[in-house]
Order: sequence, then C-alpha cells, then structure tokens
Amino acid sequence: MWSMAAPNNSGDGRSSESKKPASRNAAAFGAIRTLRALLVGTIIVPLLLAAIGGYLSYQASYHAAAAALAEAVAVAEENTTKILDTHVLVAARIDDLLSGLTDAQLLAQEKTLHERIAQQIEGLPQVAAAWVIDANGRELVSARVFPVDRNLDWSGREDFRALQDARLHTFVSARRALSLGGDSQPYFTVSRRRHAPDGGFRGIIVVAVSGAYVASFYDSLLGGSAQYAASVLQEDGGRLARYPGSAEPPVPQPQDELLTAAIADKTTAGVIADGAPFSGEGRLVAYERLANYPVYVAIERTRASIVSEWLETMAGYAAIGVPAAIGLMLLSMLALRHTRREQLALAEARDAIAERAAIEAQLHQAQKMEAVGLLTSGIAHDFNNLLTIVSGNIALLEADLDTTDARRQRFMTSALSGCERASELTKRLLSFARREPVDPQPVDINEVITRMSDLAWHSLGDQIATTSRLSDELWPVFVDPNQLETALLNLALNARDAMAGGGRLTIETANCHVEEAAVEAHPNIGPGDYVAISIGDTGCGMPQEVRDKAFDPFFTTKEAGKGTGLGLSQVNGFVTRFGGRCIIDSQPGRGTTVMLYLPRYIGAMERRDARSATGTRGKVHGKARDPVGGPADRDAAGGVAKP
Repeated sequence: MWSMAAPNNSGDGRSSESKKPASRNAAAFGAIRTLRALLVGTIIVPLLLAAIGGYLSYQASYHAAAAALAEAVAVAEENTTKILDTHVLVAARIDDLLSGLTDAQLLAQEKTLHERIAQQIEGLPQVAAAWVIDANGRELVSARVFPVDRNLDWSGREDFRALQDARLHTFVSARRALSLGGDSQPYFTVSRRRHAPDGGFRGIIVVAVSGAYVASFYDSLLGGSAQYAASVLQEDGGRLARYPGSAEPPVPQPQDELLTAAIADKTTAGVIADGAPFSGEGRLVAYERLANYPVYVAIERTRASIVSEWLETMAGYAAIGVPAAIGLMLLSMLALRHTRREQLALAEARDAIAERAAIEAQLHQAQKMEAVGLLTSGIAHDFNNLLTIVSGNIALLEADLDTTDARRQRFMTSALSGCERASELTKRLLSFARREPVDPQPVDINEVITRMSDLAWHSLGDQIATTSRLSDELWPVFVDPNQLETALLNLALNARDAMAGGGRLTIETANCHVEEAAVEAHPNIGPGDYVAISIGDTGCGMPQEVRDKAFDPFFTTKEAGKGTGLGLSQVNGFVTRFGGRCIIDSQPGRGTTVMLYLPRYIGAMERRDARSATGTRGKVHGKARDPVGGPADRDAAGGVAKP
C-alpha cells in the first residue's frame, strides 16, 4: 500500500550523527574502489592500446605487402607480355621465311633453312629454340638441330592438337625436357599455326621460351627470397612455369585451387589470400592476366613472412611502450596513495553539505505546504461564514417575497445557485487543505460510476461519446464516496474541456496486483492489491512540462477566470489520503489517461440504502490491466485538461 510520511524534524540530532560514520566508510570504500579501478586501468588500457595498435600495425603490414605484390605482378605482366610478343614475332618471321615452300622443298633446303632460322633467334636470349612440324607431326627443320630426326612423332603434343582448329592462331603450352647434363629443365613454348594455300592445316611453328632467361628475370624481381614465389599459368589454371623452379624429375602437380578459383571468376587482376590472420599458415597472392594472351602471372608471399615483419615492427614499439606503461602504473599507484586521505576528507565534506541541503529543502517544502494549507483553510472558513450569512438572508428574503412574481423568483433561484457553487468551492479548498471531514466506508466503485452515469457523464455534451468498461467482481475500496464522486466528476469535466471539438471519454475499472518487480520499475506505487480506475479521453494531451506540474495546487493552463487549478490537486489529495496513487499518461495530440489506484479493502461490504437506491450496475466484463500503464485494451490514450 502506498504511504506518504512528512519529514520528522523533532529529533535530537543523534540520527544525523549516526550516519556520519557510514558516510565516511562509503567515502573510504569509494576511494579504494577508485584506486583499484585506476590501477587496473593502467594495466588494461596499455594492453588494450597495444592490442589495437598491434592489429592496426598488422593491417598496415598486410596492406603494404598486398600493394607491393600488386606492383610486382604488374611488372611481371609487362615483362612476360614482351617475352611472348617476341616469340610470336619470331614465329611469324619463320612463317614468312617458309611461305610458298612445300614440305619436300623444306626437306631439300633443310641446311639452308636451319642456318637462316638460327640467325633469326640469334641475339634473342629469351628464345631457347625454334622448329617446324608438318601436318603429320614430323619435324621438318630446327634452329638448334641438323639434321632433324624424322622418326620423332610430335602429333601427340597439346599445341599440335589444339592448333588444328582453324579458329586458333597461337597456343602457349608447358613442356619439360632433359638437358645435356641430364637435368630436367622446365620451359614453355609459343606455337603458331601454319596455313595451307587452301586454308587447311599445314603444321605448326614452335618457339621455345628460354627458362633460364625467365628465371633470371623473376629471380631479380623477387630478390632471391624464399618468402616469394612466381607462377605463369594458363587460363584453365594449368601451370606453365613456377619460380624458383626445381631440378627434380617431373612430377604431376595439382592445380593451385586458390588461383584456379580466382581465374574461373574471369577477373583480370586481384589480390587473394588463404589461411588465418596472425598465423604462419597460408599466403597472399597477387595475379594479373596478360593483355593479349590467355595467360596469367601470379606472385605470392607467405603469411609467415608478413607476420615475421610485423613482429619486428611490434618489438620496436614494445621496447618503448612497455617501460612507459610500467612507469605510468607506478606513478599512478604513488599519486593515488597520496590522494586517498584527501578523497576521504572531500567525501565527508560533500556528505555534510548534501545532508544540510536535503534538510533545508524538506523544511522549505514543509513550511510552504503548511503556509498554503493554513491560508487556504482560513480563507475557506471565513468565506464559508460569510456565505452562510448571504445564503441565510437570501432564504429569508425569498420567504417574504411574493412567489407569484416569476422574475424575482428567478433572481432568488440564481442567487441560491451561486451560493451552492461557492459552497462547493469551499469544500474543494478544505479538501485541498486536508481539513474537510471525511466519511470513509467500503465502496463499490462500479456502483458509484453507474449512479453518476445518468447525470455526470451524459451532461458532458452531445459531441462527447462516453464508454464504460466496468470489470465484474471488482474489489471494494475504503474511501469517502462523496469525495470519490467529486474526483471522478473533476476528471470528467477536465476531459470535456480538453475535447473542445468532441471526442470519446472512456471510463474503465479493473482489479490489479502490483508485484515487487513492478515496484522496482515503477516506484510511484507500492506492491499489493489495487482497484484501478481509468479516465481517458481523445483530447489535446499534455506536454512533459505540464504533466510534471499537473498536481501542483493552483496550477492551471486555462484562461484567467475559467479554472482554479485545484481540480487535479484535489483528485491527487483524495487518492493519496486513502493510500492510493494517481498517475497521468499523456502525449500531445494523443490525449490523456488518468489512472487512480486505490488499495483493495479486505472486509465485508456494508451497503447503505442511501448509496445504492438509484441505478444498478451494468454487466460489462473488464479488461486485463497493466498496474501502471492503464487498461490493456482502451480505445484512446485520453487527454484531461488541467483546470
């Protein structure tokens, strides 16, 4: 049950004194906690900065390595293109040299052609050899061998079979041969298709690329480091050459899956990688397609070399950062040790100032409310005494007047009506001042609302529709029924004023139980059983600054002369007097809902004939309710104007 207690200022000061050790202990604990936090910070922050800096440094090393590989592969692409262009040009010159000669004439002039072809490739270190093969796969002439071995069958070569297709003119393929010293030397060739006069296949011209020349180029490009490797690949992923090479006998090598997948995507250039960051496994590969050939060049670097380079960089940073971090930690410990006593002293001073300020604020608020209450009560009593004299004299005057004079009778009736309204204002003032006598009793809220329906709700005007949702089996409450009616009427009239252009007024009741968890989330209401009354409208709503002052006495947003500012103050005073709580839910343009939470009454209902003679309660089933937010299924949020 919600309760409110006035501040107790009658103590002898021992309570305040007893709180001082607790404040000092709290201050000491706060200082120790700060010391520990700063000490931990001097350890964690450098580690965190080191981790972030290390990651950024690794990223910088990684991107620098990728950029260097991209530059190197661009150089490799340009040089390899020039090498292949040279071989294609040599093959074209040989084709021009043999133009118009039949195979028989070529065999007859083999020695002369052998010498002339040898002259063609002399002075070209990138060209290792050149020879001509007829349409049957037999060698006709060679730049390096004389005479050629006509028994060798070259028809099974990949380039020989491929160039039989008239749509192809050149073909690049990989080969491996034994040198004079018995070593297995890798090389690749550029082959050109020979056309017969009728366009048919006449054989091929083969120009071999010098493996030593290409190897020397890539060795100079890679700096002779084992961390790097270069590859020349066909468009299907087959490897033409790899540098540095191997002198071991030829062994079938599987395709490079990483490069094969990249080439399959038809991308002409890029940088790809495998393996995990910060690990020694995997590699970083830059690749690029030659401009005029179905050939790719690729240069790769091991991740282990990138990590090693990064660790060398981090070692330099650590040599500077670690001593600095240790020094910072020691200085922090020393400085915090010296400031501990100062923090304790400052904490004691702050506690004393805060305690004094809180006591002064409570005293000021209590004096203000007491002064307002005394003033209101005094004015109300004096006004009520004067009003009694006025109303009594009007009654005497009315008894002496001729009742047949309708005009005078109307004046008397208006005067008495004004006295009655003034009497109601006096009651409201006394209720605000908490000096009006109360008559609490067990009350069925649904009966009170039903009894008021014929007069209060329907007197709001034709433009306002009223909807009642009264829960069955509603718990009783222990309040003054007259004050409850007055509070509900005040809320209804405020809702009417907020809906100047018409709208809907919704009255709802429901039982609700407030759990401890809800109290933590909504400290405005205590745990327990409550009967909730919701008065909602579709009016103009309230902004935050108006909601904060809605329950303040004499605060109103109405024009001068149209409101006293006591309506919601009286409602709030009535609810809190009986242990309840009043909550406003409102947004500008969305209306307002005022929730009244009254504690459940545990006891037998005492029905009074005077209270239950008129009207019967309607059978309308209630809705489930959020104990703070209002009915779960209301039509509108509502908007009650502040009187």
